Amino acid sequence: MNHLISGRIKILSIALVLTFLLSCATLPPLQEMSNARQTISAAKEFNSDAATDKKILEAERLLERAETRMAVTMYEQARLDAIRARNEAIEYLEEAIAQRAKSPLPD
Repeated sequence: MNHLISGRIKILSIALVLTFLLSCATLPPLQEMSNARQTISAAKEFNSDAATDKKILEAERLLERAETRMAVTMYEQARLDAIRARNEAIEYLEEAIAQRAKSPLPD
């Protein structure tokens, strides 16, 4: 009898742990999307030409797609799009900073 109860407790414990892990994996990617928005905004503040740069335009497209995917609970795909959007904006910022460092200072 104790063996049967012990087996049921193990199965219940495993089921609870799996449920917890799966619920964590399916949360909306709010932080990733916020990070992407902030990085895009920082790029635009750093350089007024950023709004027309292909990397920033791609970052905005990816962020918009992430928002659409999040609305239909495609959270993992939305998370990946938001991360890619942030990375595009970071690449733009890195290039813009390097470009500014190369340009001569005004007198």
